[in-house]
Amino acid sequence: LTKIIIEKTFEIFKNKEAQVSINLSVHDILNEDVYSTIIEKLNEYKLGDKIVFELIESEGIENYEEVIEFITEVKKTGAKISIDDFGTGYSNFEYIMKLKVDYIKIDASMIKDIDKNLNSQMVTETIIDFAKKMNIKTIAEFVHSETVFIVVKNMGIDYAQGYYFGKPQKLN
Repeated sequence: LTKIIIEKTFEIFKNKEAQVSINLSVHDILNEDVYSTIIEKLNEYKLGDKIVFELIESEGIENYEEVIEFITEVKKTGAKISIDDFGTGYSNFEYIMKLKVDYIKIDASMIKDIDKNLNSQMVTETIIDFAKKMNIKTIAEFVHSETVFIVVKNMGIDYAQGYYFGKPQKLN
């Protein structure tokens, strides 16, 4: 399934002036067939500057060397790396330092009520401060209202996504 998604994504975005993210699990990265398909498509389509690989952050990484090798290889093509759902699962700052990611997507559980929840604000501020010091861009997930957008914007989060901006729709 991952290979099909990768192939279709590259085909769809080959003539589009847009950036696209593809979610990958550690299992996907460690799968030789998936890994080689990714490298093959990056080299074939030359779309590295349009691709962000989002590592699903809900599982721990035990094979850091292999994951770092993958990140190094895809970055050579201009592709970017993001940690998805940071703030849940096995989130830790050592993980971010080892992987040298480009983006941290702050999990919806931190963002959804950030306009009312002081604890969410404090944790998110810590993530933002760390990211800025490491020169990593931040993305707020689940921005569903203007008040949430204003809070994340004022906190200094670099990018935001969610229903406040638009709901998913079919690609034309």
